[in-house]
Amino acid sequence: MPTSKTLPYDVIIVGAGINGCTSAYFLSQAGLRVALVDKTGIAAGGSGAAGAFISPKFHKQGPLKELMDVAYNEAIEFYTNVLPSHTLLKPLVHMSQEDNEEPVYLEKSAIVDARAACEALAEGIDFYRLDIQSPFYRDNMWHCGDLQSSHLVLTIGAYPKILPVDYVGLRGIWGHRIDITTSTDIPHIFHHFVSISPTLKEGVIAIGATHNVHYSPFDFDITYDIEAGRSELIEKALKTLKLYNIKILKDYTGLRSGSNDYMPMLGSLVDVSATQALHPHLQHGKAVDPKEFIYYPQLTMINGSGGYGFVLAPYLAKCLKEYLADGIPLDEAISPSRYFSRWAKRKKG
Repeated sequence: MPTSKTLPYDVIIVGAGINGCTSAYFLSQAGLRVALVDKTGIAAGGSGAAGAFISPKFHKQGPLKELMDVAYNEAIEFYTNVLPSHTLLKPLVHMSQEDNEEPVYLEKSAIVDARAACEALAEGIDFYRLDIQSPFYRDNMWHCGDLQSSHLVLTIGAYPKILPVDYVGLRGIWGHRIDITTSTDIPHIFHHFVSISPTLKEGVIAIGATHNVHYSPFDFDITYDIEAGRSELIEKALKTLKLYNIKILKDYTGLRSGSNDYMPMLGSLVDVSATQALHPHLQHGKAVDPKEFIYYPQLTMINGSGGYGFVLAPYLAKCLKEYLADGIPLDEAISPSRYFSRWAKRKKG
């Protein structure tokens, strides 16, 4: 842990998953002084348990598909150029769960070593293992414990919010993946009921990750059943391929975050109390231009990437860098403020 705290940082990033580490990398490369903060460690949450497959979205056309196509191409270029030793390029066979759809073969796909990639991106960045509870803005600076910065970036996923922004529409998605060995040859990455892929470790196959919206690590009355999770992964994998002589080597579990409309989030956060005081008729459904909301100063959030965190991270981090270092506006279509008006109306009284 760095010990020098004599000068404020340009940016403090809270959350050291793939979004936080990629943002730290881009901003540091742009010449900003960055501090990366996480209470448990780098890639210790959902990112560490992610399948980290780099592939496009195969389903319906629309804004999300268009955004994902851009992000996918940027991700392939980013990981192969910046993290070649942590990236395995392999063709992908995507099979729909519907019997009437033909498989799709994609020549350009990859799997990333999730934890190693995050650690490599954070290399050289000042990292602090701290539990930030109540950051506050005073004298044009954000204060996070003993740390100070001009700008604060929150990349904490579905873990407890550290500011009162309950309007943000997030779904916690518990994930479980496993590393195995098998005597079955796996020449490609397969996406079907679950993903199956060779990895950078010789002879090791990755299966996962599951998407479980019913289990929460914050429900202390329920313990996650690791054996049942393993069985589910193997059962789903066997629907795609006959895997012989399976030996489970390692489990990875963690909580990912998806948005309610499946689009990622990148943008400023509404100061709820100040905005409701300024626009009391929001609770009656009055339309208010988001530009008239009051936002937390010098604060940006990246969130809601769901199962596409490693695909979206380079694109979102690049947009964040362009915003903070180059003054390029963020895309309003993925602003977290899109949820605020409807939430304020539901909260009336």
